[in-house]
Amino acid sequence: MSNKTYNDLICDTSELIVEATQADEAVYEAGTAERSTFEPLLSDLRIRYTTLLSRLDAVYDQLLQPQKRLIVKRLLEACLGRLLEIKHDLVELHLSDYTYDDDEILVKLGVTPHEAEPVVPQYFVREREEEVEKRRYFITDTLRKLGYEPPKPRSLVLTEQQAVIIIQSHERARQGRLRGQFMKEIRLLKEKGRDQKGEMSASAATAIQRVWRGFIARRDTKRRKHEEQLLIGMKLAPYTESKAIKKAEEVKEIRRKVQKEYEQEYLESLEKTEEQLRSQHGVKINERIGDELRRWISEYFERTGKFPDFPSEEGGGSRAMFSRQGTGMDSDLSKTSPVSSKDSKKSKESKKNNKVDENKNKDEGEDLKSFKCTPSAFLNDIVSANEEYEDIWKFREEEVKNDEKCDNEMIEREKMIKIEQEIRIIVDDMMRSELELLQAALDRDRAHKGKKAKKPQKKVRRGGKKSKKKKEKDLTPDRTTESLFEELVTNGIIRPYPLVKIDDFIGEKSFVANECKKQGQEPSPCLGDIRQLIKEFCILPLGSEHVRTNSPLVRSVLVSGPSGSGKKMLVHAICSETGATLFDLTPANLVGKYPGKSGLIMLIHLIMKVSRLLQPSVLWMNDAEKPFVKKIPKTDKTDPKRLKKDLVKIIKGICPEDRVLFVGTSRTPWEAEQKLLFQCYSKVIQIPRADYGSISLMWRTTLHKAGALSPKLELSCLSRVSDSYTIGTLLAALDAVLTTKRRLQLRVRAFTAQEVAVQLSSFEPVYVEHDVAAESWWSKTPMERRKQRILQRLLEIEQENEERAAAGK
Repeated sequence: MSNKTYNDLICDTSELIVEATQADEAVYEAGTAERSTFEPLLSDLRIRYTTLLSRLDAVYDQLLQPQKRLIVKRLLEACLGRLLEIKHDLVELHLSDYTYDDDEILVKLGVTPHEAEPVVPQYFVREREEEVEKRRYFITDTLRKLGYEPPKPRSLVLTEQQAVIIIQSHERARQGRLRGQFMKEIRLLKEKGRDQKGEMSASAATAIQRVWRGFIARRDTKRRKHEEQLLIGMKLAPYTESKAIKKAEEVKEIRRKVQKEYEQEYLESLEKTEEQLRSQHGVKINERIGDELRRWISEYFERTGKFPDFPSEEGGGSRAMFSRQGTGMDSDLSKTSPVSSKDSKKSKESKKNNKVDENKNKDEGEDLKSFKCTPSAFLNDIVSANEEYEDIWKFREEEVKNDEKCDNEMIEREKMIKIEQEIRIIVDDMMRSELELLQAALDRDRAHKGKKAKKPQKKVRRGGKKSKKKKEKDLTPDRTTESLFEELVTNGIIRPYPLVKIDDFIGEKSFVANECKKQGQEPSPCLGDIRQLIKEFCILPLGSEHVRTNSPLVRSVLVSGPSGSGKKMLVHAICSETGATLFDLTPANLVGKYPGKSGLIMLIHLIMKVSRLLQPSVLWMNDAEKPFVKKIPKTDKTDPKRLKKDLVKIIKGICPEDRVLFVGTSRTPWEAEQKLLFQCYSKVIQIPRADYGSISLMWRTTLHKAGALSPKLELSCLSRVSDSYTIGTLLAALDAVLTTKRRLQLRVRAFTAQEVAVQLSSFEPVYVEHDVAAESWWSKTPMERRKQRILQRLLEIEQENEERAAAGK
């Protein structure tokens, strides 16, 4: 697509941002209101910001103008952060991590359920492509030096009899082909010798015409029916990448290369322009600022008879001094003077007392139906960045707007401001020293002995508590990051992982959730809802440093589900989508590594230090329930309780500034001590049994890619048969059936559901006992228990109100 396409797209998106921010501000104007009031408003905002996220991601990926891209990135990150804030508000509103879209809002905004799922911004990995590739190469190279080789496909080993049979069959086929060719030549020679003078009868010609016309008609009808079914989506086109898609991807790659060239030109222009402006205007700006300050100081001295207190650099310097002009210079307490610690303590104590009084005055049966949204850290950024785009770029002339190279006039203005600020700091230091000399001369003239010039005030911390977090002792101060990285790779703590896209986790979203909620039932999540949760809690916060720092913090996530449900795949998808480093803290992987108490201390130190140095990082523990199991089986030699006491320390040590996430995966989380387990994991995601829609979608997409989808295949029947199996089990069964030989036979013999059903009989399904245990455990999770308590309390309040109303009558 052209430059004009993306410029028009960002203009349209800017108008949508205005609409979204206006609706967002209306939510805050509502203040505290009933939960039912906020539900449609927040759902509407979530879908709006999701749409904006996908649009801004497409624009930022292909836009060429480097200065415009900076504004688009600010908008993209701000919309992403606001989307995560709305998600956490919805979680508090519904008292559930699963938040479903409202069908009426989807229809109103013209958005499909698939479009209402957040996209993962491409810049998460694209802007760090070289860095991520270097880390992957370093890991594989280190493992190769240690003698580790990636697993290769097993070679086919044949017995002598099998080899003889294969050779015989090929030889017989060769002889058959030769004999067929020989017989064909004999037949052609005989036909040439026949008498060709005979004429065809009219009845024979009519018969041939009838057969041929019938064949042509049937073929055309079949073709039209096939095209119609393709048009309405009843059939899928053959799985081949179209030339249009390939060409579009090639164009995008070309634009990305041009984008890098323009970015490099922009950076070079920044340096060159700054040098030129500094050499041309640096001395003049220095003299101008110095003259202004001296003139102002002399006027101040003539008016007051004393020299002014020059603010420190932290207090704003000469800019702050000019801004205080005419605000009562002779006052004893200036604006830059810090508030005394006693006054701040008194004010805090009074605030605390007021809060306690207010809480006491509140009725114990507080209205649980009310809700208030948390203040946003991103809404002002969205508004200011959009206003900046409208002021600078939106209403420019078309020729200037479509010029994708950097704007030198903007660079000059920005650099002039920066140079003036830097020079002002230098002149301020010089003026402070001059003021000290003048004050000393004035004191001598007035014979005020012992009176010294006032020193600039030191910055005093205003209010707030000091950070309680102590700086951890560095046990490896003399070692480089590369050596620590290599040590953890050598010990198998940092591991390579396959590149997996989160959208490869196939599953449909719950389309009946809205109807279930209307009927007062609790909707069941589907695999598509799990994919969306992983995006919102794990991938989107981890990909951006600005978003991670300011959005609601999620330190740890527990993913539970039966074997083959896709837990490990989701961990690999989190790492792949964010370019993260994977640390494997599985108990079985730590056996024999860093033994003893000192070794454990060193292990924890290395994990925390290197994960911060190589962030984003994912700390993964498989079999997450094992450290908290009450009784360890005697056959288990992995010492799973080794990290039990330190897990909470590791997770609590993750700060908002750290792009580090702890992910635990478990098949049987109910075997652990629940209190200790939920102390570690702030979010719990349970992968449910695969529903009919997800299984049907998986079979359709997988068989379509394999070229095994045919009209003879009863897809509905196959999906019903697969009901009690996980997606991983179904894919394993399909791999066992679709061998190379069977793929070659697909043109002759169509693929049937019976083949998969026979193969599935050798795999273990998910039994009802497992589902019952998982459902019972899920009802005891902190979020579910809190939800049940609040619902119970609401029910009690309603009963009390009914009793009071009956007594009043």
